[in-house]
Amino acid sequence: MNIQQLKYFIEVTNTHNLSAAARNLFVTQPTLSLAIKKLEGELRTTLFTHVKTPYQLTDSGLLLYEKGVPLVQQFDQLIDDIQQMSDQAKPPKIKIRLGITTLFAVQFMKEISDYLSTHPHVDLIIKQDGSPYLQKMLDQKELDIGLVSYPNLYPESLSFDALETTTRGYHVYVVVPETSPLAKRNQLTFRELKGQRFSSLTKNFMLGRLLIDRANDHGYEPNVVLYNDDLQVLLHSLNRNDSICILPIEYRAVGKSDHLKWIPLKDKYDYFPIGIALRDDYHVAEEIKDFIDIIKNN
Repeated sequence: MNIQQLKYFIEVTNTHNLSAAARNLFVTQPTLSLAIKKLEGELRTTLFTHVKTPYQLTDSGLLLYEKGVPLVQQFDQLIDDIQQMSDQAKPPKIKIRLGITTLFAVQFMKEISDYLSTHPHVDLIIKQDGSPYLQKMLDQKELDIGLVSYPNLYPESLSFDALETTTRGYHVYVVVPETSPLAKRNQLTFRELKGQRFSSLTKNFMLGRLLIDRANDHGYEPNVVLYNDDLQVLLHSLNRNDSICILPIEYRAVGKSDHLKWIPLKDKYDYFPIGIALRDDYHVAEEIKDFIDIIKNN
């Protein structure tokens, strides 16, 4: 066990939510989930239980939390004291506030890492959330740049530059339990999903909005039994809640989806391209131009 694993464990404990913890820690959900599983393996114990509500501490988890919090506080204070001594002679870093979805953070992790290694003078502050929410933050000048999916919800103030790279967007699939009658289908439409139980992303995400809007277009209100912006929680809920979910097929490569089938959605909005979003009134510094160039080399 190392101090980073302990920090991850404490943040998940404090938030009771893997998605929120990942955003606070500026890591991806798969990275955080893997770290927790590795920690449990090293300690040969289970730290969390999900029987009633997600991420409740077991007895072992409670002991680790009570003993671990002061250790992390002492460690962080030590690092702060040392860094203050060495940073006094250094010029301040240039801050760039980046908005990016969880899926895109995984897909562009190498490019982001390359940028950070070649731009040590930049403090890249990463905000992970759904595209609609990130576009709103960008419009309100809470972010400097966004790597988000279309459509542009603020055309009066934001401009999108579509990516023409190996990663250009994501394809929408319906995820169903293997025991569902729908699992026999090769493709599905929103009309055929009427009457189903849904586990869904919120309206902070394009697919959360898509479910509501397209169901309404077909004359029904979707029966959503769970809203959650943690993709892994949604997948975990499907068999338990006898529900289905709409997600990008690209997430299957990094998420755990045992006993589930991914079925293509046939719809006019079954594909969402990716774009680099900037405010029209924003001065694009050289550091951001460099970031855009690296992303376009994906």
